[in-house]
Amino acid sequence: MDRMIYTALSGAKQILDQQAAVSNNLANVSTPAFRAQVNMYRAVPVVGQESPTRAFTLASTPAPTCAPVR
Repeated sequence: MDRMIYTALSGAKQILDQQAAVSNNLANVSTPAFRAQVNMYRAVPVVGQESPTRAFTLASTPAPTCAPVR
Protein backbone atom coordinates (compact mmCIF):
# COMPACT_ATOMS: atom_id res chain seq x y z
CA MET A 1 0.00 0.00 0.00
CA ASP A 2 1.27 3.43 -0.90
CA ARG A 3 1.73 5.71 2.10
CA MET A 4 2.14 8.94 0.19
CA ILE A 5 -0.72 10.54 2.16
CA TYR A 6 1.36 10.33 5.35
CA THR A 7 4.25 12.02 3.61
CA ALA A 8 2.01 14.84 2.39
CA LEU A 9 0.30 15.25 5.76
CA SER A 10 3.62 15.52 7.60
CA GLY A 11 4.31 18.71 5.63
CA ALA A 12 0.77 20.03 6.12
CA LYS A 13 0.99 19.50 9.89
CA GLN A 14 4.23 21.47 10.09
CA ILE A 15 2.67 24.32 8.10
CA LEU A 16 -0.25 24.49 10.53
CA ASP A 17 2.15 24.51 13.50
CA GLN A 18 4.13 27.34 11.88
CA GLN A 19 0.96 29.38 11.31
CA ALA A 20 -0.04 28.90 14.97
CA ALA A 21 3.38 30.08 16.17
CA VAL A 22 3.33 33.14 13.91
CA SER A 23 -0.18 34.14 15.02
CA ASN A 24 0.85 33.73 18.68
CA ASN A 25 3.95 35.86 18.10
CA LEU A 26 1.89 38.59 16.42
CA ALA A 27 -0.76 38.55 19.15
CA ASN A 28 1.81 38.94 21.93
CA VAL A 29 4.33 41.26 20.30
CA SER A 30 3.42 44.16 22.61
CA THR A 31 3.49 42.05 25.80
CA PRO A 32 6.41 42.98 28.07
CA ALA A 33 9.15 40.32 28.27
CA PHE A 34 7.54 38.19 25.55
CA ARG A 35 9.89 35.72 23.86
CA ALA A 36 9.05 34.83 20.29
CA GLN A 37 8.62 31.19 19.35
CA VAL A 38 10.86 30.16 16.46
CA ASN A 39 10.03 27.00 14.51
CA MET A 40 12.58 25.24 12.36
CA TYR A 41 11.94 22.27 10.10
CA ARG A 42 14.07 19.83 8.16
CA ALA A 43 13.38 17.32 5.43
CA VAL A 44 14.22 13.68 6.14
CA PRO A 45 14.27 11.23 3.22
CA VAL A 46 11.90 8.29 3.35
CA VAL A 47 13.82 5.01 3.52
CA GLY A 48 12.17 2.04 1.90
CA GLN A 49 10.76 0.74 -1.35
CA GLU A 50 8.95 4.00 -2.10
CA SER A 51 10.27 6.59 -4.49
CA PRO A 52 13.63 7.97 -3.32
CA THR A 53 12.41 11.54 -3.90
CA ARG A 54 9.95 11.48 -0.97
CA ALA A 55 10.78 13.19 2.29
CA PHE A 56 9.09 13.71 5.65
CA THR A 57 9.12 17.09 7.33
CA LEU A 58 10.31 17.03 10.93
CA ALA A 59 10.50 19.79 13.49
CA SER A 60 13.97 20.73 14.72
CA THR A 61 14.50 22.40 18.06
CA PRO A 62 16.39 25.68 17.65
CA ALA A 63 18.46 27.22 20.40
CA PRO A 64 16.36 29.57 22.55
CA THR A 65 16.53 33.25 21.79
CA CYS A 66 17.13 35.42 24.78
CA ALA A 67 16.66 38.72 22.99
CA PRO A 68 13.34 40.41 23.80
CA VAL A 69 10.95 41.09 20.93
CA ARG A 70 10.40 44.76 20.21
